[in-house]
Amino acid sequence: MDGEPSVGRIEPPKTALQTTRASDIEPQPIQWLWPQRFALGKLSLIAGDPGLGKSQLTLDMAARISQGTTWPADGTAAPQGGVLIVSAEDDAKDTIVPRLMAAGADLQHIRIAELVIDYGTETPIERELLIDRDVKLIEHEIMAMGNCRLVIVDPLSAYMGRTDTHNNADVRAILLPLSKLAQRCNVAVIAVSHLNKAAGGNAAYRVSGSIAFTAAARAVYVVTKDQDDPKRRLMVCVKNNLGNDETGFAYRIETKPNGVPYIDWEDELIVVPAEEALHPDVDDKRSARDEAKEFLRDFLEQGPAKAQEVFKAARSVGINDTTLRRAKKDLGVHSGKRGFTKGWHWSLYPLKPEDDQKPLRESVVIFDNFDHLRSIVEEAIEGLGVSVDAVLEYFNDSDKQQIESGELSKEAVRHVIKTKLVERF
Repeated sequence: MDGEPSVGRIEPPKTALQTTRASDIEPQPIQWLWPQRFALGKLSLIAGDPGLGKSQLTLDMAARISQGTTWPADGTAAPQGGVLIVSAEDDAKDTIVPRLMAAGADLQHIRIAELVIDYGTETPIERELLIDRDVKLIEHEIMAMGNCRLVIVDPLSAYMGRTDTHNNADVRAILLPLSKLAQRCNVAVIAVSHLNKAAGGNAAYRVSGSIAFTAAARAVYVVTKDQDDPKRRLMVCVKNNLGNDETGFAYRIETKPNGVPYIDWEDELIVVPAEEALHPDVDDKRSARDEAKEFLRDFLEQGPAKAQEVFKAARSVGINDTTLRRAKKDLGVHSGKRGFTKGWHWSLYPLKPEDDQKPLRESVVIFDNFDHLRSIVEEAIEGLGVSVDAVLEYFNDSDKQQIESGELSKEAVRHVIKTKLVERF
């Protein structure tokens, strides 16, 4: 009858939710641009104040990709391939290309995007690139390159048009197409951003604009000055949803004879929380610094030690790299190289040329039996009025394994024991 709804007919919706049964999805491992740091197919972020070398850092990365060399500090392999640089702040002729050359780049594998040429009018018009409008153009260029591995967007804010960067929904609407682009083309997209002026608090809120910037990126690193060494830069992790979020990198900006700057990376990874790197005065507790100074005195009292060994031992007892460096400065610890191949060493006293001929002190102790553990504990509890057996009852298997592993120096072992005694007595 007229006016009655037809039975069994369902009008198809104009929009539909796309879903996939989980059992139909084939699991795939994460593919890495920089293993455990920056993933292929994902959007990542590097943020920092002006003048710290963020752009320089990304150009160093581009150079390594173009040549397929290794990454700094951790020595992992960089996949060889192409790089697309989308840059609004630096001139290609006098800045980008000279810096790429200084970093050893193979320029044949790097393309630099500057403007969009619109042929839709009678007279072609040049205009700025906008992410929400031109993501397909970026994808077309990536595919034309054939083996593109990395896309650098520097700075991200220059390509967001009139988007309100403090509005979460607006920011997500811009970043989603960029994230999807990375996924479709299996390239790492690394965007460069600035920091706001907030003091203290969670480092995730220091990225300029909405928290959506940090939320959308799979990895976020911040670049900041080392407060104890203004020429030293720290690149530390704010978040990493897919890889290592505990270690970072340190570098300096040096200059070639022709005046072109380049990144000089340190050989060792650093362990510095992002909050402490950004807000050293807020998080630098006096007690932690005093503990680090006591550790250094104990560790170096028997003679010079390799700097690498000092850092390793300090980390094992919960002292981070920044606090250790400040303790070193407070104590006036001397650093220098012994001979041509022995690397940097730390000492409570000035290193002399004749020290090169002396063997390093035997700092690592391997506990072959329980008597060694007892003797160390006995020395550490002297004057406390407790017995060795009573103390050992408070040490669990993990404590004993750490002490008996042989990976710690004798001085570091003493420090572990003293720390445990303070906690438990």
